[in-house]
Amino acid sequence: MNDHRQNLKQKQNQLFLFFIVAFAILASRFFYLQIYRQEQYLRASENNRIREVILKPNRGLIFDRNGRVLVDNHAAYDVFVVPFEVQKRDSVLRLTAKILSKTVDDLKARIKKKQIGLFNPVAVQSFVDFETLSKIEEHKLELPGVGIQVVPRRFYPDSANAAHLLGYVGEVTRDELKNGNYSNVRIGDFVGKRGLEKFYDQILRGKPGRKYAEVDALGREVRTLTDRPEIPPVPGKNLHLSLDARLQRMIELKMENKAGAVVVVNCKNGEILALVSKPDYPERIFSEAIAPEQWQKITSDPRKPLFHRAVQSLYPPGSTYKLVLAAAALENGVEPFSKKFNCMGAFQLGRKSYACWKPEGHGNLNLYGAIEQSCNVYFYQLGLETGIEKWAEYSKKLLFPQRTGIDLPDESSGVIPDRDFLDKKYGKNRWSKGLILNQVIGQGDVLVSPLQMARLAMIIANRGEFFPFHLLHYIEDPLTGEKKILTHKSDHVVGISDRTFEVLRQAMWRVVNGDNGTAKAARVWGIEVAGKTGTAENPHGEPHAWFIGFAPYEDPEIAMSIIVENGGSGGRTAAPIAREIVRTYFSSEFRNVE
Repeated sequence: MNDHRQNLKQKQNQLFLFFIVAFAILASRFFYLQIYRQEQYLRASENNRIREVILKPNRGLIFDRNGRVLVDNHAAYDVFVVPFEVQKRDSVLRLTAKILSKTVDDLKARIKKKQIGLFNPVAVQSFVDFETLSKIEEHKLELPGVGIQVVPRRFYPDSANAAHLLGYVGEVTRDELKNGNYSNVRIGDFVGKRGLEKFYDQILRGKPGRKYAEVDALGREVRTLTDRPEIPPVPGKNLHLSLDARLQRMIELKMENKAGAVVVVNCKNGEILALVSKPDYPERIFSEAIAPEQWQKITSDPRKPLFHRAVQSLYPPGSTYKLVLAAAALENGVEPFSKKFNCMGAFQLGRKSYACWKPEGHGNLNLYGAIEQSCNVYFYQLGLETGIEKWAEYSKKLLFPQRTGIDLPDESSGVIPDRDFLDKKYGKNRWSKGLILNQVIGQGDVLVSPLQMARLAMIIANRGEFFPFHLLHYIEDPLTGEKKILTHKSDHVVGISDRTFEVLRQAMWRVVNGDNGTAKAARVWGIEVAGKTGTAENPHGEPHAWFIGFAPYEDPEIAMSIIVENGGSGGRTAAPIAREIVRTYFSSEFRNVE
């Protein structure tokens, strides 16, 4: 009996000791969690209760030279999810996917692709319509961690399309971030992808702000916390361009259903007044969610509507490049009146005959007449006398194949095939004189951009003076109204005399205004236009039609280049477009800004 009591007492003591030890462990753990690690777990608790909300800045607006809005912002709606709230709730993912007309796997893939941490909202659908908004709101109690966010998106009024010039914005990709294409952005941010939107992205983008909101157990925002100061977003700065939307729009209409490019520049400062590339695409397709099939249709279009022909395309310049050979010859002693060659419709070199565009021939011509009538035979012979070295030397003095430096991405440089180029391509001294004949009239391996040809027209118009091409006139702070006006210094071609430029100017005047000129279609009553046509042979179809020129002749204000792909004769196709440009620009209606 005593043994039993003693044994029971021993067990009671052991049990009591167990509870004492357990209590001590719990107490120490409680002390560790609640006292020693209080700050850490309080912070974790706060993170579950408090959400950082990124406030998207308004992107800067873009205006034309007269204050017309070319690119604006308007409110759009994104559906977002908080990964932490939905990662273990399959019912939420299924319902969200159903509302957005997606699969659950697609939704998970989007979250994984764009996720930054567990608590940062991830936009899974942009540009949602009112019906989708209504469904999200209707099922909000069933969708913890799913919400709607108002964000600014680009909007394009009808001033002018100018799609290639303005460009578009899109979500930054992980590859772009990895390659360092953009700075101070993160997944989910919208950045400029092309055109001015890309070139001036950092100026236009602004800086995001942030606020802190309390959320309930379902991940819904309850209130904005006032004890944590809100940092408002800083809007991007506005761009005011040199572009004139009215002139741009007129040229776009003239180039409708054509392929090619038009550049119009102010001779006195290098401001781009119009920059048209056709075919183009509706700018609005990038201001909303673009369907994969629509994107596929655009990218697979054989006419390449996304390609900015004015900036990226290279073409043989045809007879417009005869002006460069003329400059080389004049600088090497050729007298424009006395230097004559006879054109009988073709030129014989060895066993091969090289045709003029006029089969019956032009007869005996001097340099002025040869430029006026664009005689191939005259320039064949002048090219052989001048030589490939001098021709290439003066091409470079006239800034070929240098880029113009316009404030747009992806500008192409041209190709001026000098002796080194030809030796490398065809073998040392294995190319013939016949190759030279093609090059000096702007065929063969010679390639230029419409921008470069507009620069040549400016240089001749200004007797050697030129300015950097630019679209941006000034930057405006939308908060303060402060303006930063950009200035551009002129430069001058080295090694070509005023006399040579004067001869070229006079010859270009005769091209438009002479009795036998090839650009009579560019004439405008009351305004003297000077120019040069070109018909560039094209192995893929009809020749390309060129016109470069300037106006007014005595005191030039504008220079231009026009190319119409497969347009045939420059005088018949490109020159009439030049006439409309001059007529519009110098009209009283155009001068009076609305």
